[in-house]
Amino acid sequence: MILKPNTFLGIFILLVLLDLVTGSMHFQEMRQFTKPLLLISLILFFGIKGSHLPKKIYSYTLLALCFSLLGDILLLYDHLATLYFILGLMAFLLAHISYALVFFTQGKKLFKKELRLVSGLLFAYGTTLYLILQENLGALKIPVIIYILGILTLSITAYSRKDQVNFPSFKLVFIGSLFFIASDSILAINKFLFVIPLSHLLVMGTYAAAQYLIVKGLLASND
Repeated sequence: MILKPNTFLGIFILLVLLDLVTGSMHFQEMRQFTKPLLLISLILFFGIKGSHLPKKIYSYTLLALCFSLLGDILLLYDHLATLYFILGLMAFLLAHISYALVFFTQGKKLFKKELRLVSGLLFAYGTTLYLILQENLGALKIPVIIYILGILTLSITAYSRKDQVNFPSFKLVFIGSLFFIASDSILAINKFLFVIPLSHLLVMGTYAAAQYLIVKGLLASND
């Protein structure tokens, strides 16, 4: 029997809650299973439900989800060595680029006024975040700049889909991209600036919402 979207949402929420609990209680061995399950479930769900989409969109979305899974696994070990953090950043950067290629394919080809305004606001936010963090980044300044540019591109191209796809699809994907920015911002501030109470809940909650909303929005793009 093919899994219904509402049934999958229930399963996904349970997996998210399981990971939030294991992470909050610092059960690192269990998190090696609970965290990857989030993206594995999305990959399977999109792989089945997204086969009706154009080949390029389908393939690049699966690629983005697979790079995200790799990033999730690498960041599980970032406390052991900085290399894991850098490799995790690279994996998520490739995920953002893959998503951006999907959104650009569906989006406006012209850089119109409204899109320029949104781009300006997003770049202003990214610049402010970097300036706040830069003194504590050390050798990671350049990788962080590149990463910020990557996630801003993700959100800008997500907005470029406005009026090119149906509104529910646009809304879900763009809100998902903003949740991605929120998740990465909380992660960066917690890692480089100061400890945020309940940071794990905030980072993983917004991250899971981001991935689910983007997948849900892309699946709705042909409706």
